[in-house]
Amino acid sequence: MTEMKDDLLNWALSQGPNLGFNTIISLKPLREQASLRSYFRIETERGTKIGVVSEQFSKENQLFKNHSSFLLENGLSVPAVEAYDHEKGLMILEDFGDKVLQLEINAENKSSLYKHAIKEVQKIQLCDTSPDLTILSRRQLEEQMKLFEKWFLSGFLNLEFSDGEKKLVHDSWKIISRECVHQNYAICHFDFEFRNLMLLPDNSIGILDFQDLCVGPYALDLVSILKDIENPLTRIELMEYMQFYINELKYSEGEVTLSIENLERDIDFAGFQRQFRILGTLSRLHLRDKKSFRLFDLIQTLKFLIEDSIKYDDLKDLGEFLKGKIEPRLEKTIQYL
Repeated sequence: MTEMKDDLLNWALSQGPNLGFNTIISLKPLREQASLRSYFRIETERGTKIGVVSEQFSKENQLFKNHSSFLLENGLSVPAVEAYDHEKGLMILEDFGDKVLQLEINAENKSSLYKHAIKEVQKIQLCDTSPDLTILSRRQLEEQMKLFEKWFLSGFLNLEFSDGEKKLVHDSWKIISRECVHQNYAICHFDFEFRNLMLLPDNSIGILDFQDLCVGPYALDLVSILKDIENPLTRIELMEYMQFYINELKYSEGEVTLSIENLERDIDFAGFQRQFRILGTLSRLHLRDKKSFRLFDLIQTLKFLIEDSIKYDDLKDLGEFLKGKIEPRLEKTIQYL
């Protein structure tokens, strides 16, 4: 950590004259992230910046820089990249402060913040497309779900399962990916969680961690907030926010044929893809990258997957398998960590 801070400090000082500061008063690490990047707040005599340290020649940094420009051009509030060194893996970003929506939501502001976030999803979806964005194929959606088997079932739970159980899971991925690619495709942030949204001083929403921006099933970003791990919604709340999404579509596009029933189905199936992927990703983060701060998120993620899959005839057996065999194993494994 000391060497990392020193590298960032020296480089940031060299960038200071171009960014309007000459002195760095302090350099403090920020909250741990589910990525291989580390973030620091740089306090200068002219305000604060965010410093980013990552691997040299980081592809993610290049994507972050490109997508920042793209989203800013389309009217989204994202941190501007003020300095960038691809070779060193370093960046200096605009500072969006400390008010993470994940921690700012309360009973009084919950409805307004959810609706504000839904509007931001729609603003992203309405952006002019870019040739730099990956269009998610059915194969890619299935490949992402395979993280569940390798890192969650075999790696984290150390679970053995029969050929029949393996076939059940694999067949479910085919069903889920088929449903997902039949959705309308739109630009997706791909990790539009409240932990990646900031409440800015003017009460607008700032958006972080958009390096995975892509074109995919439109419900992928919606499910990230409507099935948020930290803030499970009641049925009444879910219906309210889904109706709000449809009403906003009507306002911006005029006549809309999307029903609330079809919207819920699309959200559920995009959710299945996301939940399988997240279970694998967070397990990999723990096992490979030695970052375990989000392990307890596995419990609610699996709960969402079970509760929603048993609603559909084609996935009912999957839901029962997850509830009967996987959920107890997860609870036992987490208990002994």
